[in-house]
Amino acid sequence: MNENEKSKSPSLTLSIFLGTFFTGILVYSVCAVIFVFNMYGYFERQVFSELALEAEFLEEFVLTKEFSKFANLKTQNRITLIHSDGTVYFDSFVESSSMEDHSHRQEFVEAVQKGVTTVSRYSSTMTEKTLYFARQLSNGDIIRLSCNQNSVWILLLQMAQILLVVLVIAMILSVLIAQYISKKVTEPFNHINLDCPDEISVYEELKPFTRRILEENYEKNQREQLRQQFSANVSHELKTPLTSISGFAEILKTENVDESTTREFAGTIYSECQRMIALVNDIIKLSKLDEKSITQEKEGISLRDIAREVITLLSPVAEKKKVSLRLSGDSGMMNGVPSVIYEMVYNLVDNAIKYNKENGYVIVEIKNMIDTGKIFFSVTDSGIGIPENERDRIFERFYRIDKSRSKELGGTGLGLSIVKHAAKYHNASILISSEVGKGSKFTVVFTNS
Repeated sequence: MNENEKSKSPSLTLSIFLGTFFTGILVYSVCAVIFVFNMYGYFERQVFSELALEAEFLEEFVLTKEFSKFANLKTQNRITLIHSDGTVYFDSFVESSSMEDHSHRQEFVEAVQKGVTTVSRYSSTMTEKTLYFARQLSNGDIIRLSCNQNSVWILLLQMAQILLVVLVIAMILSVLIAQYISKKVTEPFNHINLDCPDEISVYEELKPFTRRILEENYEKNQREQLRQQFSANVSHELKTPLTSISGFAEILKTENVDESTTREFAGTIYSECQRMIALVNDIIKLSKLDEKSITQEKEGISLRDIAREVITLLSPVAEKKKVSLRLSGDSGMMNGVPSVIYEMVYNLVDNAIKYNKENGYVIVEIKNMIDTGKIFFSVTDSGIGIPENERDRIFERFYRIDKSRSKELGGTGLGLSIVKHAAKYHNASILISSEVGKGSKFTVVFTNS
């Protein structure tokens, strides 16, 4: 990661600030809106209640036609008297004769139907609302009282100054809280020993992190041990043939070696060189599989075709050992890297031949399980078998059950490691069943996708 990318990394303090600030503002805004709407509704009900009481008080003056007394009333509410036919005959704000017929007004219609009603109407600008209380009197007339009040939106607008102050306070508090929390959150990280992260007590939420570090350290140590062991094994495997080649070459330097001995030594040197070449080739294959640096793309391949090709190639070796080879089963069509699958099949069949008995057999079988989408590729032999206590180690690099026999047969000790990594590269699993003295069966299970 370069410096520019690092500078673009989000700040923990900023992230906490934004989280706390916007959460606080959201909660406050929701609470404020709920409070305002509830209080607005409460006050509206109070106004209707006052209008109802005033209407009841005025009823006596209306029935006795003492309209002159309305002028002495200390009220800001508008009083309107309407005949049962909708004609307005008194209004405390305007001249009644100039008013239109009210027979179609909502408050008039509902008062006639129900006896009493409350109606609220917004102005055309939605900034003001008029509250109406209408009641039918005993003589059939309608008394209507009304008053104006600001809408809830105007009320919220009037609170803008208070909301702005709260916004500033919330911002300041969010900054302080964010700085405090980020410091408390990061403090345990500064005291974690990366080599031994479980030495100090940390928050419960941090324990998966420290466990992950422990796992990474363990895996790192394991990889280092494997690397060292691999380097030592490679050095040992190369040292033996090189020592042999050096010894024979030193003898050949003298002029006292007859032709037959020279030919024999040359053959040995050639064999040792071929062994080293095979070893280096296997190491390269393993390295590519380890680093997943295979350049070939996966494609549709037939396990049966690859197995047939391998059997054709190894038939002379099998005939020399008097081991019969047999191929059976399905096509085994799958997606894979041909060269990697070839190496896997080759090493399994090659091992089955090498560690077999005279007049033994090797059976290669392929099964397509259509219902599960799995493909089973198995190699069965009648060879020496694998002791149960050594089955977990046979895939280790350079591990040999019978070291003397392996070298005698020209094995590098990397064949099954290549098989393991090739299977892993294709997300396949390997099953082993074996009995000492009777043979072994290796089954690679592919999941076709």
